[in-house]
Amino acid sequence: MSAGLVVVALPCLNEEAALPGLLARLDAVRPELAPDWELWALVIDDGSTDRTAEIAAGWQGGLRVELVRHTGNKGLGVALASAIDWFLAMPKGSGPAALGAMDADGTHPPELLPRMLAALVPQEGEPCDVVIASRYAPGGEEHGLPPLRRLYSALASAVLRALARVKGVRDYSCGYRLYGRAILDKAARYYGKQLVTERSFVCMAELLIKLGRRGARIVEVPLKLHYELKGGVSKMNVAATIRRYAVLAWRLLNDPGLR
Repeated sequence: MSAGLVVVALPCLNEEAALPGLLARLDAVRPELAPDWELWALVIDDGSTDRTAEIAAGWQGGLRVELVRHTGNKGLGVALASAIDWFLAMPKGSGPAALGAMDADGTHPPELLPRMLAALVPQEGEPCDVVIASRYAPGGEEHGLPPLRRLYSALASAVLRALARVKGVRDYSCGYRLYGRAILDKAARYYGKQLVTERSFVCMAELLIKLGRRGARIVEVPLKLHYELKGGVSKMNVAATIRRYAVLAWRLLNDPGLR
């Protein structure tokens, strides 16, 4: 089998402090993935007003870094949709291809990528379509998360598990994932521009549910989340995010496209 390509999307809003270290850590993972996988980074600059785009464009390491810039802050959902569009516009190669998604603030460890890719395309057995780095899988942990964030994340995943019932999923909200090209292509053809409609952090749950509805085979690997490593302040509006989760729950009960 030919070498595969994994492109890790990094949605960024004013991440000049964290981005250089994250790119360096991704660069350091490349030898462990070779020769089976080539690793690129795709920085989605979502209207940063600091040096985020300049750092990405001027990266000098061995890791290939691509840059997509938004004029103004459009939200995580638009950044995720931009990454999917960019990825699916690439010519198909002869080997497997995967799109990764990872927070750019230093809380998601790039060192977990080899294990995630091994789950996506195992040496034995059938490949899967989506791999989630999950806090709720056996062996997963959370550290340094504010109590309110911990509570609402756990409640959101519990409610979505009950309503969405996507097989193999415990963690609906964590944004650290790998998506196989085939399932993204299939879902994009079915949903078109409606594949990702949520602009907030809830987009991660929405996309996962829609991929599940298209027959995605999903597995989880345990994530030890260290939120205390986060650089800078959180960009999440907790109250607004909770409201959007409530809307998503309503859609699961009433929207034929999500049932």
